Amino acid sequence: MKKIIATALCLMMAGSLMVGCGGEKTTREDAGGGTATAAAAGGESNKVTVDPYSGDQVKIAYVAHDLGTPNNQGWKEGIERECASWDNIKVDSYNAESSAETQVQIMSDVISQKYNAIILQCSDGTALAPSVKQAEEAGIPVITVNLDADTVHSALVMAVDYDAGRMAAEQMAKDIGESGEIAIIQGVPGLKRTDNLEKGFRDTIANYSGIEIVDAQSASFEKETAITVMNSFLQSHPNLKGVFAINDAMAEGAALAAESAGKKGQLSIWGADGEKDALAMIESGDMTGTIYTNSWDEGSTAAKIALLMIGSEYSYNVLEKTPQVIMEPIVVTKDNVASIPEEDRW
Repeated sequence: MKKIIATALCLMMAGSLMVGCGGEKTTREDAGGGTATAAAAGGESNKVTVDPYSGDQVKIAYVAHDLGTPNNQGWKEGIERECASWDNIKVDSYNAESSAETQVQIMSDVISQKYNAIILQCSDGTALAPSVKQAEEAGIPVITVNLDADTVHSALVMAVDYDAGRMAAEQMAKDIGESGEIAIIQGVPGLKRTDNLEKGFRDTIANYSGIEIVDAQSASFEKETAITVMNSFLQSHPNLKGVFAINDAMAEGAALAAESAGKKGQLSIWGADGEKDALAMIESGDMTGTIYTNSWDEGSTAAKIALLMIGSEYSYNVLEKTPQVIMEPIVVTKDNVASIPEEDRW
């Protein structure tokens, strides 16, 4: 186990890793050992090292941006699945209900309760940075998921962002014959992942002189708000040929608005995430496509890293930047959506 830990840490320190969506769950052998105070090269650590696989009691906090969203539910289930084999590993989930202020308070609480690791989707990377730093300095490794913190920490597990926007743009350009008016339904401005998604899309569409982005409005990741935004697009731009939504929930809202306007199947509507409702709408012809990531695998990967950190003498003090584990994306259209089995639809 110690050799496995050392090897994995070396790989993480080397830079970003790409993780496939369909990988099998790892099998571990129990290792001996007890608790010990850890000190890592490059700086002292306050972390108390425990061995999750030999009976030591372990607590992991999952602090979600909003537990009501499919992504957060997928990550939560993936984390729980990964830890379910050991009775001594407890996972507690906390819902910030889309509030950075609430998330900061939750972080303070879980730090004071001395959790062994925190898995976090930041509502605001800048606002959460002091909390993440406080946790790391207390010896609690923080693994962020998709929405990152603006401070160095143990790891970030994320779906592709810039490349997801690029892939969606390339596919939409094909759909509309590289000519016509399109629009973007934005997320919350200022979040690194969503900004990168939009940038990847815009940079790629700029390569097609016949395509014009005529409008862009935020729907704050919400399906119902996206319906209103899409209705506005359709009224202002009757010749609209395509819409890219920063997440699937908003793409679903755009598709519902298009159907209500009698334009089902007449526009290229793309999202990013790959949630099961979006896959169903692709199958029915309501949506054109999405960039799929297996959120269960993403949550499981975050949990694997958390357990790795807990069971080693690792300290974030050795890091110059946050290591990234990037989940492998799949471009999904009606042509290949059937290839995603039910057990991989979150």
